[in-house]
Amino acid sequence: LTKRLFFGKPKIDVLFSPSHYTPLLSKVPAVIAIMDLSYEHFGSEYFTNYDLHQLKKWTPLSAKKACRIITISQFSKTEIATIYKLSPEKITVIYPGINTDQFHAKIPLNKQVLVKNKFGISGKYLLYVGTLQPRKNLNRLIEAFKVLLLEEPVKTRSLKLVIGGKKGWLYDQIYQQVCDQGLQNKVIFTGFVPATDLPGLIKASAAYVLPSLYEGFGMPPVEAQSVGTPVVVSSASSLPEVVGDSGIFIKDETSVSSIKDALKKAVCLTKKDREDLILRGKQNARRFNWDDAAQSLLSVLESAISAKI
Repeated sequence: LTKRLFFGKPKIDVLFSPSHYTPLLSKVPAVIAIMDLSYEHFGSEYFTNYDLHQLKKWTPLSAKKACRIITISQFSKTEIATIYKLSPEKITVIYPGINTDQFHAKIPLNKQVLVKNKFGISGKYLLYVGTLQPRKNLNRLIEAFKVLLLEEPVKTRSLKLVIGGKKGWLYDQIYQQVCDQGLQNKVIFTGFVPATDLPGLIKASAAYVLPSLYEGFGMPPVEAQSVGTPVVVSSASSLPEVVGDSGIFIKDETSVSSIKDALKKAVCLTKKDREDLILRGKQNARRFNWDDAAQSLLSVLESAISAKI
């Protein structure tokens, strides 16, 4: 790639790398994308040593070399500028968009039933879908779910917690916790959820839950709002920026009690409160579309061509 950038024909005007890295010797103006800096906060507890070394070594070098950086939230922009000591003017926030052909409010009931049957789900359930890894805070979510079952046995008699997504770093700890807590009949692991099943699985849930300790953006809650499902999210990092006043917030994502309170609120919503929350969620989700994102990215690439490295 470096050779092509120096000697290739026709001459390249700008290099867009949709990752943290760019060639350090190139004279071609570069734009890179940094979604978040979670590795700067959590270290080897949540990342493999190989990934951690690569991210910490090459990201700051590439960030200084690039003439423009794009990211996906004001939260991430502030972190990138602060931690890597960069001018905020070098960093542009471009919100990602929702695939509205896939995530919309008109998911038919029969599709919801088919998806539930496929994964062996019956009755009311709370849903998390994402990578199974510690920074998603699933250990506290499982503990909070158990406390909720004990405190509200009547209201939660048939309630399930459905956890979907591919296995991530240290995922085995999450499986073991469910066994240790005796929740095998209450917590359902679906594994990876195909894109064709995801909207129906979200639509049929009582609420989508994301208790993360850290998110650069947090797309799943917005997708859930787009299909018409209430969301429960932590108050950490970018999530208040993304969800605004259209979700149920966990006041302290490090507190099992606080997570339990938010889950209880979602489970006990009145019909009117649930409808109001769903409406606000749909309105919030409209902020995120790919047409706007594409136009913003094009503007950044054009500005990079005339930028001095």
